Amino acid sequence: MINPAHSRTPRFVVAQTGARRGYAVPLILKQAGMLERFYTDVCGNVGWGKWLLAGVVLPWVGAKLRRLASRHVPELVCQDTVTMARPNLEWFFRSLWTSKDPTDQFRIDVMRHQALGESAVAKGFGQATHLYVMLSEFTPLMKEAQARGLKVISETYILISTHRLLAEERRLFPGWDVEPPDWDAVLREFGYQSAPIRHVDCFLCPSENVANDLVANWNIPRSSTVVVPYGMKPEWLQLRPEPQPGRVLFVGTADLRKGIHYLAMAAEELVKRGRKYEFRVAGHVEDRVRNQPACKHLNFLGRVPRDRIHEEFQRADVFTLPTLAEGSAEVTYEALAAGVPLVTTAAAGSVARDGIEGWIVPERAPLALADALERVIENRELRNKMAAAARLRAADYTWDRYGERLVEALKQL
Repeated sequence: MINPAHSRTPRFVVAQTGARRGYAVPLILKQAGMLERFYTDVCGNVGWGKWLLAGVVLPWVGAKLRRLASRHVPELVCQDTVTMARPNLEWFFRSLWTSKDPTDQFRIDVMRHQALGESAVAKGFGQATHLYVMLSEFTPLMKEAQARGLKVISETYILISTHRLLAEERRLFPGWDVEPPDWDAVLREFGYQSAPIRHVDCFLCPSENVANDLVANWNIPRSSTVVVPYGMKPEWLQLRPEPQPGRVLFVGTADLRKGIHYLAMAAEELVKRGRKYEFRVAGHVEDRVRNQPACKHLNFLGRVPRDRIHEEFQRADVFTLPTLAEGSAEVTYEALAAGVPLVTTAAAGSVARDGIEGWIVPERAPLALADALERVIENRELRNKMAAAARLRAADYTWDRYGERLVEALKQL
Protein backbone atom coordinates (compact mmCIF):
# COMPACT_ATOMS: atom_id res chain seq x y z
CA MET A 1 0.00 0.00 0.00
CA ILE A 2 1.37 3.44 -0.96
CA ASN A 3 1.88 5.91 1.85
CA PRO A 4 0.07 9.14 0.81
CA ALA A 5 2.79 11.18 2.50
CA HIS A 6 5.33 9.63 0.13
CA SER A 7 3.23 9.85 -3.02
CA ARG A 8 2.44 13.54 -2.97
CA THR A 9 4.68 16.20 -4.52
CA PRO A 10 7.37 17.26 -2.04
CA ARG A 11 7.09 20.77 -0.64
CA PHE A 12 10.20 22.80 0.10
CA VAL A 13 11.11 25.61 2.41
CA VAL A 14 14.13 27.26 0.78
CA ALA A 15 16.46 29.31 2.97
CA GLN A 16 19.38 31.29 1.58
CA THR A 17 21.20 34.54 2.13
CA GLY A 18 22.03 36.71 -0.84
CA ALA A 19 20.82 36.41 -4.40
CA ARG A 20 22.77 33.32 -5.41
CA ARG A 21 22.25 32.74 -9.15
CA GLY A 22 19.44 35.29 -9.20
CA TYR A 23 17.31 33.30 -6.73
CA ALA A 24 17.26 30.41 -9.20
CA VAL A 25 16.36 27.67 -6.70
CA PRO A 26 13.18 29.20 -5.21
CA LEU A 27 12.05 30.25 -8.70
CA ILE A 28 12.59 26.77 -10.14
CA LEU A 29 10.71 25.15 -7.26
CA LYS A 30 7.88 27.67 -7.53
CA GLN A 31 7.48 26.94 -11.23
CA ALA A 32 7.40 23.21 -10.42
CA GLY A 33 4.71 23.68 -7.74
CA MET A 34 7.13 22.57 -5.02
CA LEU A 35 7.85 25.81 -3.10
CA GLU A 36 6.23 26.21 0.32
CA ARG A 37 8.14 29.28 1.53
CA PHE A 38 11.31 31.19 0.77
CA TYR A 39 13.31 32.64 3.66
CA THR A 40 16.07 35.12 2.88
CA ASP A 41 17.95 37.93 4.56
CA VAL A 42 17.02 41.02 2.57
CA CYS A 43 16.02 42.06 -0.94
CA GLY A 44 14.92 45.31 -2.50
CA ASN A 45 11.37 44.34 -3.49
CA VAL A 46 9.97 42.41 -0.50
CA GLY A 47 9.46 43.40 3.13
CA TRP A 48 11.63 45.94 4.87
CA GLY A 49 14.11 45.90 1.99
CA LYS A 50 11.73 48.15 0.05
CA TRP A 51 12.78 50.96 2.35
CA LEU A 52 16.37 50.43 1.24
CA LEU A 53 15.28 50.66 -2.39
CA ALA A 54 13.47 53.91 -1.67
CA GLY A 55 16.53 55.42 0.00
CA VAL A 56 19.39 54.37 -2.25
CA VAL A 57 19.57 57.85 -3.77
CA LEU A 58 20.36 59.41 -0.41
CA PRO A 59 24.02 60.48 -0.09
CA TRP A 60 24.53 58.81 3.31
CA VAL A 61 23.48 55.37 2.11
CA GLY A 62 26.62 53.26 1.84
CA ALA A 63 27.65 50.92 -0.96
CA LYS A 64 26.78 47.88 1.18
CA LEU A 65 23.16 49.00 1.56
CA ARG A 66 22.94 49.85 -2.13
CA ARG A 67 24.02 46.32 -3.00
CA LEU A 68 21.39 44.89 -0.68
CA ALA A 69 18.70 47.05 -2.24
CA SER A 70 19.68 45.91 -5.74
CA ARG A 71 18.63 42.31 -5.00
CA HIS A 72 15.26 41.55 -6.51
CA VAL A 73 13.41 38.30 -5.86
CA PRO A 74 11.60 37.13 -9.04
CA GLU A 75 8.04 38.44 -9.09
CA LEU A 76 6.61 34.91 -9.15
CA VAL A 77 8.30 34.16 -5.80
CA CYS A 78 7.53 37.44 -3.99
CA GLN A 79 4.30 36.25 -2.35
CA ASP A 80 6.16 33.27 -0.85
CA THR A 81 9.14 35.30 0.36
CA VAL A 82 9.79 36.22 3.98
CA THR A 83 12.72 38.49 4.84
CA MET A 84 14.33 38.95 8.26
CA ALA A 85 14.72 42.57 9.34
CA ARG A 86 16.09 42.40 12.87
CA PRO A 87 19.02 39.99 12.35
CA ASN A 88 20.25 42.02 9.39
CA LEU A 89 20.00 45.38 11.11
CA GLU A 90 21.86 43.98 14.12
CA TRP A 91 24.52 42.49 11.87
CA PHE A 92 24.91 45.72 9.91
CA PHE A 93 25.47 47.92 12.94
CA ARG A 94 27.64 45.36 14.73
CA SER A 95 29.86 45.08 11.66
CA LEU A 96 30.35 48.85 11.70
CA TRP A 97 31.44 48.96 15.33
CA THR A 98 33.27 45.65 15.66
CA SER A 99 37.02 45.54 15.08
CA LYS A 100 38.11 44.70 11.55
CA ASP A 101 39.96 41.64 12.79
CA PRO A 102 38.91 38.80 10.44
CA THR A 103 38.05 36.47 13.33
CA ASP A 104 35.83 39.09 14.96
CA GLN A 105 34.09 39.79 11.65
CA PHE A 106 33.54 36.08 11.07
CA ARG A 107 32.04 35.75 14.57
CA ILE A 108 29.58 38.52 13.73
CA ASP A 109 28.62 36.69 10.55
CA VAL A 110 28.04 33.41 12.43
CA MET A 111 25.86 35.29 14.93
CA ARG A 112 23.89 36.68 12.00
CA HIS A 113 23.23 33.22 10.57
CA GLN A 114 22.18 31.99 13.98
CA ALA A 115 19.72 34.87 14.36
CA LEU A 116 18.39 34.34 10.83
CA GLY A 117 17.83 30.67 11.59
CA GLU A 118 16.06 31.39 14.86
CA SER A 119 13.81 33.95 13.18
CA ALA A 120 12.91 31.46 10.46
CA VAL A 121 12.14 28.76 13.03
CA ALA A 122 9.68 31.13 14.67
CA LYS A 123 7.90 31.59 11.35
CA GLY A 124 7.51 27.84 10.87
CA PHE A 125 7.52 25.34 8.03
CA GLY A 126 3.90 25.39 6.84
CA GLN A 127 3.13 22.19 4.93
CA ALA A 128 6.75 21.60 3.91
CA THR A 129 8.22 18.13 3.70
CA HIS A 130 11.78 19.27 2.95
CA LEU A 131 14.18 22.10 3.77
CA TYR A 132 16.63 23.31 1.12
CA VAL A 133 19.61 25.30 2.40
CA MET A 134 22.86 26.60 0.97
CA LEU A 135 25.64 24.65 2.70
CA SER A 136 24.99 25.39 6.40
CA GLU A 137 23.15 28.71 6.33
CA PHE A 138 20.28 29.17 8.80
CA THR A 139 21.75 26.41 11.03
CA PRO A 140 19.03 26.53 13.75
CA LEU A 141 16.44 26.03 11.00
CA MET A 142 18.27 22.90 9.84
CA LYS A 143 18.27 21.47 13.36
CA GLU A 144 14.59 22.24 13.89
CA ALA A 145 13.61 20.80 10.50
CA GLN A 146 15.22 17.48 11.34
CA ALA A 147 13.58 17.46 14.77
CA ARG A 148 10.20 17.84 13.06
CA GLY A 149 10.86 15.03 10.61
CA LEU A 150 11.60 17.12 7.52
CA LYS A 151 14.41 16.05 5.21
CA VAL A 152 17.23 18.59 4.96
CA ILE A 153 18.85 19.11 1.56
CA SER A 154 22.12 21.04 1.52
CA GLU A 155 23.40 22.53 -1.72
CA THR A 156 27.09 21.95 -1.10
CA TYR A 157 28.30 24.50 -3.61
CA ILE A 158 32.01 24.20 -2.75
CA LEU A 159 34.34 21.58 -1.30
CA ILE A 160 33.89 21.43 2.46
CA SER A 161 37.64 20.70 2.60
CA THR A 162 38.49 24.07 1.05
CA HIS A 163 39.88 25.56 4.28
CA ARG A 164 42.17 22.57 4.79
CA LEU A 165 43.50 22.82 1.24
CA LEU A 166 44.14 26.54 1.48
CA ALA A 167 45.86 26.27 4.85
CA GLU A 168 48.43 23.99 3.25
CA GLU A 169 48.76 26.28 0.23
CA ARG A 170 49.43 29.31 2.42
CA ARG A 171 52.24 27.41 4.16
CA LEU A 172 53.79 26.55 0.80
CA PHE A 173 53.40 30.05 -0.67
CA PRO A 174 53.81 32.66 2.10
CA GLY A 175 53.04 36.23 1.15
CA TRP A 176 50.40 35.36 -1.45
CA ASP A 177 47.45 35.51 0.95
CA VAL A 178 46.51 36.90 4.34
CA GLU A 179 45.82 34.66 7.30
CA PRO A 180 42.10 33.85 7.43
CA PRO A 181 39.86 33.97 10.49
CA ASP A 182 40.20 31.17 13.02
CA TRP A 183 37.16 29.45 11.53
CA ASP A 184 37.24 26.37 13.72
CA ALA A 185 37.55 28.26 17.00
CA VAL A 186 34.56 30.48 16.22
CA LEU A 187 32.40 27.59 15.02
CA ARG A 188 33.19 25.69 18.23
CA GLU A 189 31.91 28.66 20.24
CA PHE A 190 28.49 28.13 18.67
CA GLY A 191 28.63 24.34 18.41
CA TYR A 192 28.58 24.61 14.62
CA GLN A 193 31.89 22.94 13.78
CA SER A 194 30.15 20.00 12.10
CA ALA A 195 26.99 21.83 11.02
CA PRO A 196 27.65 21.40 7.27
CA ILE A 197 27.32 17.62 7.65
CA ARG A 198 25.57 16.87 10.95
CA HIS A 199 22.11 18.25 10.16
CA VAL A 200 21.89 17.16 6.51
CA ASP A 201 20.06 14.20 4.98
CA CYS A 202 21.12 14.73 1.36
CA PHE A 203 23.98 16.67 -0.17
CA LEU A 204 23.18 18.25 -3.53
CA CYS A 205 26.54 18.59 -5.29
CA PRO A 206 27.26 20.51 -8.50
CA SER A 207 30.08 18.11 -9.44
CA GLU A 208 31.48 14.67 -8.77
CA ASN A 209 34.48 16.37 -7.20
CA VAL A 210 32.35 17.78 -4.39
CA ALA A 211 30.64 14.43 -3.85
CA ASN A 212 33.99 12.65 -3.79
CA ASP A 213 35.29 15.06 -1.14
CA LEU A 214 32.28 14.35 1.08
CA VAL A 215 32.76 10.61 0.76
CA ALA A 216 36.54 10.50 1.09
CA ASN A 217 37.13 13.20 3.70
CA TRP A 218 33.89 13.51 5.66
CA ASN A 219 32.61 9.91 5.82
CA ILE A 220 29.38 10.73 4.00
CA PRO A 221 27.74 7.71 2.32
CA ARG A 222 27.73 7.94 -1.45
CA SER A 223 23.99 7.28 -1.34
CA SER A 224 23.53 10.60 0.51
CA THR A 225 24.96 12.62 -2.40
CA VAL A 226 23.27 13.71 -5.62
CA VAL A 227 25.11 15.45 -8.45
CA VAL A 228 23.29 18.20 -10.38
CA PRO A 229 25.62 20.31 -12.56
CA TYR A 230 25.02 24.04 -12.94
CA GLY A 231 24.47 25.91 -16.19
CA MET A 232 24.78 29.21 -18.06
CA LYS A 233 22.55 31.65 -19.87
CA PRO A 234 21.76 30.46 -23.42
CA GLU A 235 22.84 33.86 -24.80
CA TRP A 236 26.42 32.62 -24.43
CA LEU A 237 25.75 30.10 -27.18
CA GLN A 238 25.09 32.98 -29.61
CA LEU A 239 28.51 34.60 -29.20
CA ARG A 240 30.61 34.79 -32.31
CA PRO A 241 34.10 33.44 -31.51
CA GLU A 242 36.99 35.61 -32.63
CA PRO A 243 39.95 33.76 -31.10
CA GLN A 244 43.29 35.50 -31.01
CA PRO A 245 45.94 32.76 -31.36
CA GLY A 246 48.01 32.47 -28.21
CA ARG A 247 45.60 34.38 -25.97
CA VAL A 248 45.08 32.53 -22.67
CA LEU A 249 42.15 33.69 -20.53
CA PHE A 250 41.66 33.26 -16.78
CA VAL A 251 38.44 34.61 -15.23
CA GLY A 252 37.94 34.77 -11.48
CA THR A 253 39.54 36.14 -8.34
CA ALA A 254 43.30 35.91 -8.75
CA ASP A 255 44.14 34.05 -5.56
CA LEU A 256 45.61 30.82 -4.22
CA ARG A 257 42.30 28.95 -4.25
CA LYS A 258 41.91 29.46 -7.98
CA GLY A 259 45.53 28.58 -8.67
CA ILE A 260 46.78 31.91 -9.96
CA HIS A 261 50.28 31.03 -8.72
CA TYR A 262 50.31 27.86 -10.81
CA LEU A 263 49.24 29.81 -13.88
CA ALA A 264 52.10 32.23 -13.18
CA MET A 265 54.55 29.31 -13.04
CA ALA A 266 53.13 27.79 -16.22
CA ALA A 267 53.46 31.16 -17.98
CA GLU A 268 57.10 31.38 -16.89
CA GLU A 269 57.75 27.91 -18.29
CA LEU A 270 56.11 28.72 -21.61
CA VAL A 271 58.14 31.92 -21.94
CA LYS A 272 61.30 29.86 -21.38
CA ARG A 273 60.18 27.63 -24.27
CA GLY A 274 60.00 30.71 -26.49
CA ARG A 275 56.20 30.83 -26.65
CA LYS A 276 54.86 34.36 -27.05
CA TYR A 277 51.44 33.86 -25.50
CA GLU A 278 49.29 36.50 -23.83
CA PHE A 279 47.97 35.63 -20.37
CA ARG A 280 44.93 37.73 -19.50
CA VAL A 281 43.53 37.60 -15.95
CA ALA A 282 40.04 39.08 -15.58
CA GLY A 283 38.92 39.44 -11.98
CA HIS A 284 39.73 40.98 -8.63
CA VAL A 285 43.40 40.92 -7.70
CA GLU A 286 45.13 42.10 -4.55
CA ASP A 287 48.37 44.07 -4.83
CA ARG A 288 50.21 41.35 -2.91
CA VAL A 289 49.41 38.97 -5.78
CA ARG A 290 49.85 41.44 -8.62
CA ASN A 291 53.30 42.38 -7.32
CA GLN A 292 54.60 38.83 -6.94
CA PRO A 293 57.73 38.40 -9.11
CA ALA A 294 56.30 35.12 -10.39
CA CYS A 295 53.36 37.02 -11.93
CA LYS A 296 55.44 39.19 -14.23
CA HIS A 297 54.07 37.50 -17.35
CA LEU A 298 50.39 37.88 -16.37
CA ASN A 299 48.28 40.78 -17.63
CA PHE A 300 45.90 41.66 -14.79
CA LEU A 301 42.79 43.35 -16.17
CA GLY A 302 41.05 43.77 -12.80
CA ARG A 303 37.30 43.40 -12.54
CA VAL A 304 35.62 43.32 -15.95
CA PRO A 305 31.91 44.30 -15.92
CA ARG A 306 29.49 41.45 -16.59
CA ASP A 307 28.19 43.22 -19.66
CA ARG A 308 31.72 43.26 -21.13
CA ILE A 309 33.26 39.98 -20.01
CA HIS A 310 31.84 38.14 -23.02
CA GLU A 311 34.29 40.10 -25.17
CA GLU A 312 37.17 38.43 -23.35
CA PHE A 313 35.69 34.99 -23.99
CA GLN A 314 35.09 35.78 -27.66
CA ARG A 315 38.75 36.63 -28.24
CA ALA A 316 40.27 33.89 -26.07
CA ASP A 317 42.18 31.10 -27.76
CA VAL A 318 41.98 28.88 -24.69
CA PHE A 319 40.44 29.27 -21.23
CA THR A 320 42.24 28.10 -18.11
CA LEU A 321 41.32 27.71 -14.45
CA PRO A 322 43.97 25.71 -12.52
CA THR A 323 41.87 25.88 -9.37
CA LEU A 324 42.27 23.86 -6.18
CA ALA A 325 38.71 24.06 -4.84
CA GLU A 326 35.37 24.89 -6.43
CA GLY A 327 31.90 23.47 -6.57
CA SER A 328 31.40 23.75 -10.30
CA ALA A 329 32.84 27.01 -11.60
CA GLU A 330 30.26 28.79 -13.73
CA VAL A 331 32.97 30.45 -15.83
CA THR A 332 33.82 27.00 -17.22
CA TYR A 333 30.26 26.66 -18.55
CA GLU A 334 30.51 30.12 -20.10
CA ALA A 335 33.82 29.24 -21.76
CA LEU A 336 32.32 26.08 -23.25
CA ALA A 337 29.29 28.00 -24.53
CA ALA A 338 31.55 30.63 -26.08
CA GLY A 339 33.32 27.88 -27.99
CA VAL A 340 36.61 28.11 -26.10
CA PRO A 341 38.62 24.96 -25.26
CA LEU A 342 39.34 24.49 -21.55
CA VAL A 343 42.49 23.60 -19.66
CA THR A 344 41.44 23.12 -16.08
CA THR A 345 41.57 20.76 -13.10
CA ALA A 346 39.13 18.21 -11.75
CA ALA A 347 38.69 20.57 -8.79
CA ALA A 348 36.96 23.07 -11.10
CA GLY A 349 33.96 20.74 -11.30
CA SER A 350 33.68 21.42 -15.01
CA VAL A 351 31.50 19.34 -17.31
CA ALA A 352 34.31 19.48 -19.89
CA ARG A 353 35.74 16.07 -20.75
CA ASP A 354 39.44 15.37 -20.93
CA GLY A 355 40.64 15.20 -24.51
CA ILE A 356 37.28 16.27 -25.98
CA GLU A 357 36.44 19.85 -24.95
CA GLY A 358 39.89 20.46 -23.50
CA TRP A 359 42.33 18.96 -21.06
CA ILE A 360 41.91 18.15 -17.36
CA VAL A 361 45.29 18.48 -15.66
CA PRO A 362 46.29 17.61 -12.09
CA GLU A 363 46.06 20.28 -9.41
CA ARG A 364 49.35 21.92 -8.39
CA ALA A 365 51.07 20.83 -11.61
CA PRO A 366 52.37 23.90 -13.48
CA LEU A 367 54.38 21.86 -16.00
CA ALA A 368 51.32 19.77 -16.92
CA LEU A 369 49.36 23.02 -17.20
CA ALA A 370 51.98 24.53 -19.50
CA ASP A 371 52.08 21.37 -21.64
CA ALA A 372 48.29 21.33 -22.05
CA LEU A 373 48.08 25.01 -22.96
CA GLU A 374 50.84 24.59 -25.51
CA ARG A 375 49.19 21.49 -26.98
CA VAL A 376 45.93 23.36 -27.59
CA ILE A 377 47.46 26.54 -28.98
CA GLU A 378 50.05 24.96 -31.25
CA ASN A 379 47.78 22.31 -32.75
CA ARG A 380 45.21 24.46 -34.53
CA GLU A 381 43.26 21.50 -35.89
CA LEU A 382 42.93 20.05 -32.39
CA ARG A 383 42.10 23.46 -30.98
CA ASN A 384 39.27 24.03 -33.45
CA LYS A 385 37.92 20.53 -32.94
CA MET A 386 37.81 21.09 -29.18
CA ALA A 387 36.17 24.49 -29.67
CA ALA A 388 33.34 22.95 -31.71
CA ALA A 389 32.91 20.16 -29.15
CA ALA A 390 32.81 22.73 -26.35
CA ARG A 391 29.84 24.56 -27.82
CA LEU A 392 27.97 21.30 -28.44
CA ARG A 393 28.60 20.23 -24.86
CA ALA A 394 27.43 23.55 -23.46
CA ALA A 395 24.06 23.34 -25.23
CA ASP A 396 22.98 20.72 -22.71
CA TYR A 397 23.96 22.90 -19.74
CA THR A 398 21.75 25.98 -19.87
CA TRP A 399 19.96 27.21 -16.75
CA ASP A 400 16.72 25.74 -18.12
CA ARG A 401 18.33 22.32 -18.27
CA TYR A 402 19.70 22.85 -14.78
CA GLY A 403 16.17 23.52 -13.55
CA GLU A 404 14.91 20.32 -15.15
CA ARG A 405 17.71 18.29 -13.59
CA LEU A 406 17.20 19.89 -10.19
CA VAL A 407 13.47 19.22 -10.07
CA GLU A 408 13.92 15.64 -11.22
CA ALA A 409 16.58 15.02 -8.57
CA LEU A 410 14.47 16.54 -5.79
CA LYS A 411 11.42 14.55 -6.81
CA GLN A 412 13.48 11.36 -6.61
CA LEU A 413 14.31 12.20 -3.00
